[in-house]
Amino acid sequence: MKSRHIAIICLVTALAVASLVFAACTDKPDVQQLTELTLPELDDDQMAVIIKNADDDYTVYTVTLDEEITTGEDAIEYLVDNSELYVRWTDGDYGKYIEELGALKPADNEFIVVMTSVEKDKGAWAGVAAYEIGDITIVESQVGVSDMTVEAGAIIYFEIAVSR
Repeated sequence: MKSRHIAIICLVTALAVASLVFAACTDKPDVQQLTELTLPELDDDQMAVIIKNADDDYTVYTVTLDEEITTGEDAIEYLVDNSELYVRWTDGDYGKYIEELGALKPADNEFIVVMTSVEKDKGAWAGVAAYEIGDITIVESQVGVSDMTVEAGAIIYFEIAVSR
């Protein structure tokens, strides 16, 4: 009789653990398809910076990587120096905080969200924002733009978000 109780306790425990594992899997981000945006053709040594200006209006910059462009901050500085991109940022405890970027000028209850296609920089918390652009998924970055990884094929994406 004791072995039967032990077996039942083991079965209930296994089912409880399995339900926790499956519950943890449901915390994946909601992915939205951005159908208005198409990715640029990128060479083997290029990445893209995309800014969502309005509902169906995006500015897409292509950056050719070199030894001087090693972070997202470097890519933005390169674009500021070599295009008409405007940025206003301040130094913070975790690197640069972007206050304005191109046409993005957040109101009091808004901020500029930074998203990436680079796996090691993608946020992994419950409810993290994610989009699909073609066959690439971009997710809110878990690091600031000063620490963002840039690599061939990378997408760094910026848009306005409302503070919660």
